Amino acid sequence: MKTNAIKFLPLCALLVLTLAAFASAAGAQEPETARLSAATLDGGECGYGMTWRLDTDGVFTVSGKGAMSDYPTKDMVPWVRYRMDIEKLNVEYGVTRIGNNAFNTFPDLIAVTIPETVREIGNYAFADCVSLHDIVIADGLQTIGNSAFTGCSKMTAFPLPKTVTELGQAAFSHCSALSEFRVAGMLRETRASLFADCTSLRTVSLPASVQTVGLRTFSGCTSLSAIEIPGWVSVVAPYAFEKCASLQSVDLPPRLTDIENGVFSGCAALESVGIPDSVRNIKERAFENCGALRTVYYGGTAAQWKGVSKSDFADMIERRFIDVRYGQAEAASDVVIERIDVANGRVTVEIAGHPAEGSTLFLASYDKDGRFLALDTYPIDDPNAYTVYSRDAHTLTAFMLDANRRPAAKALQKTVPISD
Repeated sequence: MKTNAIKFLPLCALLVLTLAAFASAAGAQEPETARLSAATLDGGECGYGMTWRLDTDGVFTVSGKGAMSDYPTKDMVPWVRYRMDIEKLNVEYGVTRIGNNAFNTFPDLIAVTIPETVREIGNYAFADCVSLHDIVIADGLQTIGNSAFTGCSKMTAFPLPKTVTELGQAAFSHCSALSEFRVAGMLRETRASLFADCTSLRTVSLPASVQTVGLRTFSGCTSLSAIEIPGWVSVVAPYAFEKCASLQSVDLPPRLTDIENGVFSGCAALESVGIPDSVRNIKERAFENCGALRTVYYGGTAAQWKGVSKSDFADMIERRFIDVRYGQAEAASDVVIERIDVANGRVTVEIAGHPAEGSTLFLASYDKDGRFLALDTYPIDDPNAYTVYSRDAHTLTAFMLDANRRPAAKALQKTVPISD
């Protein structure tokens, strides 16, 4: 029996080794696709010819050529059950649109990479992604939808591509850590509540192309201490700067005709305001609860100031002994824009006189129906400025503003030659 037992043990060992070798050989022959699928947690379709895949490491990938589907609510997204698992979004080349509500309220989403093929980010696409802070977006993006990034409370900066021309309502509202924002593209308006309640926002740079500052655009931006409103702006909507408690001074642009209701209401630190002589109406509560306001710089004469409808601001000036200084908005300048020449798609603007330090030349182009196309800006270091104007341009207008964004020369208009 002892001898038989000794013989049996090697046979068992041999059998075990044989089975292990067979298993190892089978594993070596496992297809590559099988190993990849083992790392995929789930996947499916998200639009015509579009697919999504979630890997076990928390990486969510969108693939295809075209637009993602829109979802009516955040709870109708196919991957909603993985809301707590997705940490990184990788949008592959070929995708053109990120759908409405696609990642609305995904609390663990940290990083997003978007390629140059994406033209639009839909409404509420990344709303309330409270951990999102690592964002890479290539040039190519044109539109960011309503509330697309609202409530992204860890986002300190946003790399806005220069190709963006439209920012939706409240697109960055309640981004409480956002401290700076620069717009370099051809944005024409800031929509309602765009930066509302961004309590850490200190610095904002808007392009010269902006013509409208929308309703409550900067409402509740309590850290904003200064803002340069582009000279082309003709409308600053009601409550645009309400409760900007750190704002100390502001110069309103020379095309403005109305200071709207409540526009600076609650700006407790506001000490001075520059009002151009183009303003005809200062409406109700425009400067309500601006207890620090002491000086108004008005661009016209005392007689013109009397003709401005001031509503409750007139009483405020009298009760608080606010000093109104006249003629401050007009730059003392001998500058004349003498000529605009157009040749071979290039423009030369000839200037005579002595522009004040910090002055800027603006060249605006319009189509045949008078619609605004583009605005180029040039610091006045060289009296000749050159640009390549839009081929759709019908007329060009050159004008100059001084360092305080006030008129420094009479505007000059030119019709673009058909031959050019």
